[in-house]
Amino acid sequence: MMPQRTCPFCKKTTTNSCEHLALAVEGRDFVRSCVEKCHAERPWQSYCARSREQQRLGGDWCPEYEDFTWLETAFCDAFLKQLTWFGSLDYEWRSGPKDREGGFWVLLWSKDPRRLWWELRDEIERRLSRLERTVAPRL
Repeated sequence: MMPQRTCPFCKKTTTNSCEHLALAVEGRDFVRSCVEKCHAERPWQSYCARSREQQRLGGDWCPEYEDFTWLETAFCDAFLKQLTWFGSLDYEWRSGPKDREGGFWVLLWSKDPRRLWWELRDEIERRLSRLERTVAPRL
């Protein structure tokens, strides 16, 4: 069993209420939850589609390039780490009500989670805008 994690800012454990814990979710739900928290579902879908199209047109598409669409570490490296309000990413084992319902949860810390979500939405929209300028529209 992994030890309980503490906030890198206030040192409270994850069982105590901490204003710096921006997100605590199972790993498989991390990217979707981040996109939902910043209310960027449509820009995210467009960004992913444009990104695939650009890679396909450039002849260098492969599934590994899309890791950021579902893998928390790849998403963190590609989108979160350079954000001003990003604090850190951590993992914690959490057990469910039944024996086989436990799993690794991803903990996202931020000095100000509300600003982190605003900043993430801006970043997704900025990258989408860049892609829209470089990928010719379909005719």
